[in-house]
Formats: sequence, structure tokens, C-alpha cells
Amino acid sequence: MKESGFYKLEENELLYGPNFVLNEGYRLYKANKDNYTYPVDGWYWFADENEARIFFGLPILSPDPPIPGLDI
Repeated sequence: MKESGFYKLEENELLYGPNFVLNEGYRLYKANKDNYTYPVDGWYWFADENEARIFFGLPILSPDPPIPGLDI
């Protein structure tokens, strides 16, 4: 699952920009995420992918299962 970042739903595909989104008409940067008026061309800032999925009405992802024998 992806972490915080900019998310946009376009043609049923969830687009993701973790630190920035660059476009000919605008530039979105993580450092300024609280200064934008959303949506910006369909982009929103979310804390994680599941938050974005809830907002856009997409299925929630289940957490990745642990890998046997891998203790971190």
C-alpha cells in the first residue's frame, strides 16, 4: 500500500505522486500540501492509499501479509 501523497482518479486508475505532481499548468509539492485548495485538476492529498480509495469509492486494500521467516 502506498503512503501519503497526491492521488487522482482518472479513467478508473488511481494515480499517485508521493512528493510532487508536475503539469504544464501547475506544480504540487509535498512541502506545500496544506496551502492548496483541493481539488487541483482532480488531485487531492491523502495520508495513505486506503484513505484515497475510500474517498474515490474504490475497494480497500488489505494489508500485506507477513513474509514467513522475515522478522524485522
